Parts: sequence; C-alpha cells; structure tokens
Amino acid sequence: MRIAGTNILRAILLALCLSLPCTLAANELSAEEFLAEIRRPLAQDVWGEITGRITHQRTGQSRLNGELRLRVSFSSSSLHAQITLNDKSIYGFEQHHPVGEPVNCKLNLPEPETKPGLFDFGLEPEDLSFSFIYWDFIEELPAQKNRSRTCRVMRLAHPGNKSQVEVWFDAEYGFPLLAKWFKEDGHTLWRSLEMKGAKKHQNGLWFVKEMRLDGEDWKTRVIFDFASLKDIGSQ
Repeated sequence: MRIAGTNILRAILLALCLSLPCTLAANELSAEEFLAEIRRPLAQDVWGEITGRITHQRTGQSRLNGELRLRVSFSSSSLHAQITLNDKSIYGFEQHHPVGEPVNCKLNLPEPETKPGLFDFGLEPEDLSFSFIYWDFIEELPAQKNRSRTCRVMRLAHPGNKSQVEVWFDAEYGFPLLAKWFKEDGHTLWRSLEMKGAKKHQNGLWFVKEMRLDGEDWKTRVIFDFASLKDIGSQ
C-alpha cells in the first residue's frame, strides 16, 4: 500500500470530473476568491464510470499501450475511485477534503501489480486527483491565452517542500487547462499537463477528452472514449 499525504497532487479523476460554478466573474474576484470557488466541493453525491486508452513513449524505448477503466464516487467531502489498468491491475484511490483542512489522499497499489503498471506510463498520483489546485497560493501571474481561451495563471507551492506548480485556469469557467511543474529552484520546468476538449456535463461536472503529459524525454497521452455520471440514488 502506498500512502500519499502532503506529497501527492489532485488528472484522470477531477480532470475528468471537476465541479465548478457556471461562470466566474474573472475581473471581480481576487485570486484568493477565484481559487476558493474552484476548490468549492460538490453540492451533490455523484458516481460514474469512465474508460480510455493510454500510450507512453520514452526516447529510445518501445511505446507502451494500455486500457483504463475508472469507477468513481464523489461527495461534498471525499472522492473514492477504482482504477483498472489492462483488466489486470486494480488501484484504489481515496481523497478527503474537509472544508478548511488539508487534502488527505491515499493510493492502494495492486498486489501483485502486473507490468506495465500505472507509473510506468509516466502518470503520478497528482494526475489522478488534481490535488495540486489545493497547494499554497504564492501569487497570480499575468493572464495568458490557451487555445483562444483567456486564462488566470496561479503560482502555487507544495505545502511540504519547495516544489511549485503554475496552473492556467479558464478565466470564465475556472477549468484548469494547463499545469507546469517546476523544480525546487522555482525556475526549471520539468513536467507539464494539458487538458483538451473540455465539456460541461448536465449536472455541472466537467470532462476532458484528452490529457497530454510531457517530460524531458517522454510523453504520455490519455484518450477518453466514454464517460457516464449520475447522482447517487438515481437509476
């Protein structure tokens, strides 16, 4: 079992299923107010199933291919998920985010884990949960454009070390379109995550059709084929 507390970030789960208000008054909210709206928990309990395909290419190595299936339930204070890779390895993920308290995450690895495993594809626990949007606020940087969308750019710091992330949020809807991770010097970019094809679901959750992760000598793509979400208690 792998425990991820302050050393874990928050993409497949909330990148796919992120609850946000209909619109954000981008020019009226301070950076702190903007982040508070984005971090606001779900108002209803929801469960869902998502499937997709994942590829990972590292320079000089053969390409890895995999199939993903995700079953997840959300509540106002927690998230529970089961991630199945290639119909063999099953990962359990829990995230608790009580109001006013630090996010607490736990990842249970399969025993045994069939190779290639989730992390062989370049995925980190933070890509499964997007908990980095809860990191400590440092500053708001000048607005940027991403695929014609105006973005508010927030610089956030890991609460347990000197790592930093720069997150580009859609200024109108608050959806995270791009994240850039920097080493402890705060200047050296070593990893990035981009969301493509964001679409709002009828119950207020957001989905993406593709995730793109890039490192110095590798890249990972996740293409999502199917997603279904329902309020808990519905048929």
